[in-house]
Amino acid sequence: MSTFPTDVISDILRRLSVKTLVRFKCVSKPWGSLIDDSDFAEPHLHHSFKTNNNVRLVLDTRAEDDDKAYSVDFDSLGNLEQLRRPFRTEVTGFCSRIFGSCNGLLAVYHQEAGIALWNPSTRKFHYLRTLICGDVIKRDYHSLGFGYDVIGNDYKVVKMMASGIVMVYSLKANSRRRIKDCPYDIFCSRTQDGAYVNGSLHWVGGEKDQYVGDRLIFALDLGVEEYHEVAECDISFRNFHYKNVGVLGGCLCVFREYANEYDEYHIILCVMKEYGAKESWTEILYLSQENSRTCVYHTRAIAYSKSGDRILLDDAGINGPAWYNLEKKTGKGFSIPGTPPCFSAITYVDSLVPVNGS
Repeated sequence: MSTFPTDVISDILRRLSVKTLVRFKCVSKPWGSLIDDSDFAEPHLHHSFKTNNNVRLVLDTRAEDDDKAYSVDFDSLGNLEQLRRPFRTEVTGFCSRIFGSCNGLLAVYHQEAGIALWNPSTRKFHYLRTLICGDVIKRDYHSLGFGYDVIGNDYKVVKMMASGIVMVYSLKANSRRRIKDCPYDIFCSRTQDGAYVNGSLHWVGGEKDQYVGDRLIFALDLGVEEYHEVAECDISFRNFHYKNVGVLGGCLCVFREYANEYDEYHIILCVMKEYGAKESWTEILYLSQENSRTCVYHTRAIAYSKSGDRILLDDAGINGPAWYNLEKKTGKGFSIPGTPPCFSAITYVDSLVPVNGS
């Protein structure tokens, strides 16, 4: 093996899954050192993004009596694996939920135990310091977000309180701090976690002290930690509201709901194909009250299918995900043998990115 240059070996290894790489660490000490090197994790991650390989779907049951999550290959929905969650429900009596995915790391929230960063590929956890400050009232509702600070080369967790107080945790510094208060009204629910696109976390919100809310999209830039409003899509009707934002095909997307003059509700999914360009908003899914029965609650976009003709939609674990066929304009739920009947889903890429910031 010593006859092969290190860069050639590295180029071969970065094409493999993390599961295979963990086994190959035993081949030799040089291979083990190479795979464990944090400098190897980045090209391995970039290769997975470039080829769209090693993408998996984690199934989050949120059941109070289930300490496991489940993972399958996204393309085939096969190769089921059971994963131990960072928080054990039998100890606390509360279930946890996944609120973010970035570069192979998942962010997990637990009502009592706090927040953990989790790499399901390496099975590693990192438990965060409590994201509270002295001015936060005990029952202040909040929304969460997780993403990557490109400027600081750092992963950050954001906790945004309904009162406007915002706390940020830095993985690199392993510390938390309060930043500038959010200038928008915040709508806090488990379907309103921040969507990470273009170095910023995005939420649905409203103008401060306005009666009509959820009419705008705002973002927090994780690099400079400044807020900005995102240009809205063209709206030919005013009786509408945004339901939530998400990420689809690497682009910002938003579900919006409106009622016509007959009080019939309609749901539309729009994608911003060029970030920041208002004219790039494109409507890709439309559900009227008559044809939305299958997917009426599925208002979180997960991903396109590999062929691009379907979108995987999620309903926050109420009934389970569903595929929506863009050409036929029909939705259909599905089940995966060996998993609970109801679960929420989120994608992640197989990754060696460390959870401790090193």
